[in-house]
Amino acid sequence: MNRRTFVTQCTLLTAAGSMTAIAQDALKSGVRRLSKEKCFTTYSAGLEPAYRVGVGEVVLVECQHGLPGLVTRDGTFKEAREGDPVNPGTGPIYVEGIEPGDAIAVDILDIRVADWGYSGGRIFELANGYATFSKSIRLPLQPMIGQIGIAPADGQMDTRTPTDTGGNMDCREVRAGSTLVFKARVKGGLLGIGDAHALQGDGEIGGQGIECDAEVLVRFRKLPEPLSPRPVILRPEFVATMGTHKDLGEAAWQATDDMVNLLSRMTGQTEKDARMLVNLTGNLRINQIVDGAKGARMEMPSWVFGIPASKS
Repeated sequence: MNRRTFVTQCTLLTAAGSMTAIAQDALKSGVRRLSKEKCFTTYSAGLEPAYRVGVGEVVLVECQHGLPGLVTRDGTFKEAREGDPVNPGTGPIYVEGIEPGDAIAVDILDIRVADWGYSGGRIFELANGYATFSKSIRLPLQPMIGQIGIAPADGQMDTRTPTDTGGNMDCREVRAGSTLVFKARVKGGLLGIGDAHALQGDGEIGGQGIECDAEVLVRFRKLPEPLSPRPVILRPEFVATMGTHKDLGEAAWQATDDMVNLLSRMTGQTEKDARMLVNLTGNLRINQIVDGAKGARMEMPSWVFGIPASKS
């Protein structure tokens, strides 16, 4: 993909105003609902698709919270036992026309959370865009998707784990207005979406955001070529590469090196100059530090790639 094509694709995919318009039009005209009743907890190449969608199609995905049936609104908290569906993903979703090596773009158009959630053994009421923390504190919501990924070419990936094909990344920037770009490993991609959070800070230091059910409006697209071997986030204000490893330092260097490579490819900068640009203008963030495999991302402002600021 040359720089002009990359800029064009990013402008189309990340324009906040156009995403909002697409969401509104889709909801007015009616979209297909993908029920949370069809879900899975292990990614693999041999999964039978639960749903098939077309490139460019907009669908509404129902997502369960991470411990369905184990945590309830009345304050019941049960320990998960073997066989309980922990962190289920709705799907698998097969995207027609996607072949191994293709780039799948998932536009997150809107996320609507339920009216309650939980974190750290507490139930939180969610209403009017806020979570009630105490009598004197309300927290503004920023709904996100904790678990979104595709099937690996070989082996298996638990939906509780982040890997090179996504999964339980628990990244707060996987939210409305963001586009996730994956490099497909199998036909159709075999995507899963779940583990919605009404709110979570970077790091997820308590082990949970405010876990909740949600409805997620998404659109599936195919890009001319992959951006990275690992997931990439496109937003109007920045581009982010993702890394994951049991060692946080290694995850951070994965994300950093992927950004250097992407910047060099898309702008024509030498590797040395691209690394210097990342050094001077990049922002290294921690997605989550609590899972066996930690997650990090490197954010670069969109203008470095020549992507114009969106007009909402």
